[in-house]
Amino acid sequence: MRLTCQPATLSQALQTVSRAISTRTTLPILNNVLLETTSSGLALTGTNLEIGIKKLVEAEISDEGSTTVPARLLTDFVGTLPQQQLELSLDVASQTLSLRCGRFDTHIKCIEADEFPPTPRSDEGDTIKLPLAELLAGIEQTQMAASTDEARPVLTGELLQIEGGRLTIVATDGHRLAERRLQVTSGDGLEARLIVPARALGELPRAFRGDSGEAQITVSQARNQIFFRTGSTGSSEVTSRLIDGTYPNYAQVIPNKSSTVVRVDTGELNQTVRAVSLFARDSANVLRIKAQADGLALSATTNEVGDSRAELAAEVEGNEIQIAFNARYVLDALASVAAEQVELRFDGPLSPGLIRIPDHDDYLYVIMPVRVAM
Repeated sequence: MRLTCQPATLSQALQTVSRAISTRTTLPILNNVLLETTSSGLALTGTNLEIGIKKLVEAEISDEGSTTVPARLLTDFVGTLPQQQLELSLDVASQTLSLRCGRFDTHIKCIEADEFPPTPRSDEGDTIKLPLAELLAGIEQTQMAASTDEARPVLTGELLQIEGGRLTIVATDGHRLAERRLQVTSGDGLEARLIVPARALGELPRAFRGDSGEAQITVSQARNQIFFRTGSTGSSEVTSRLIDGTYPNYAQVIPNKSSTVVRVDTGELNQTVRAVSLFARDSANVLRIKAQADGLALSATTNEVGDSRAELAAEVEGNEIQIAFNARYVLDALASVAAEQVELRFDGPLSPGLIRIPDHDDYLYVIMPVRVAM
């Protein structure tokens, strides 16, 4: 194997694929990144057997070949190199990778590529396509609601429901729920309910940074692997095992009626919640909300610290209400709303609250209330 490439490009790709590599593995080969020459450049692959990330780097290939290199050492070293042409060459007999760049002449001991676990192939799966920007936005708007409690592994994943030419992404931790609906541009005949680890979905924005156009989602025929790809040559790819289990019937917790509807400026509400919630940090993060005819009143109290109250203008329809939520959950929801106004819907102090974008049904966020004395 012999090739030349730019250190900055290789460094960025190494940082991305290294995120799939576990530092706690008992298999030495999994500490390595796979380097393979292709007709389109140099392919880098990292995996922990649950998640795999592949990036294609532009390179001039002189001799084809493959090997695996210690990921952390290679990533750290390449990141220090000057921005001059980098030449990589492999001595197959000794499995030693030579790196020459400017004043540096470096040699790294490698492990043969045959030792690297075979990566799943997406050639025979079912595929849908949709705009990459919308997929990444949908993940960003839902991921914060996924659980981190390994005792309920199903909830550490997000539900991807493909049906009727639509992809619905859902996440819930039992205290809140986020749902985003996206339109599929091709492959609308596929129907599936898949639970994808939230951590794998969280890698997509990093793995696909700088990419544009459409994203391709492929599900293996065995329904145990999912593949996310961008570019006609698959320049970026994230692979993940699916979580086995049954996702809860989340639709039953989405409120279907409301006695109070509030429309308010998103930025103003976000800033107000952020300020008032500073006084809730030592009291279970409880934020009290009062909706009345002339607007909203937000308050938080901690006996040992103090209290804060703020009022802001809002359009309020229906009954007055006092309700309390975890302030962090509210802030997470507001951060995901890309609109000037946000709509809050309530149906009493003990019923879930609903946050959505006015006149849009493609995104919603449900929060369970906190029981406190008002």
